[in-house]
Amino acid sequence: MKTMTIRNIPDDVAASLAARASETGRSMNATVVAALTDVFGPKRQKPKNDFSEFVGTMSDEEYERVTKEIEEVFEKVDEDEYKPWLHDSEAKK
Repeated sequence: MKTMTIRNIPDDVAASLAARASETGRSMNATVVAALTDVFGPKRQKPKNDFSEFVGTMSDEEYERVTKEIEEVFEKVDEDEYKPWLHDSEAKK
């Protein structure tokens, strides 16, 4: 394993590391190694810029219910909203 010396750590970063070490009961070294591993380690998760984490989370029943609700809202013509426009359009002819 590699040994490193890190200089010029900003005070607020050092304070955050010390607080994390205290909270977790780890040494400062173990806390820094864990933080670096989280960011640069082989198992780090790359940020996703999509909705892939939500894909496939609906059951078939939920999908059917949501689809039905969408159809009811978007496929239904609201006669009260439509008729005034229709009558105005016909009156202009």
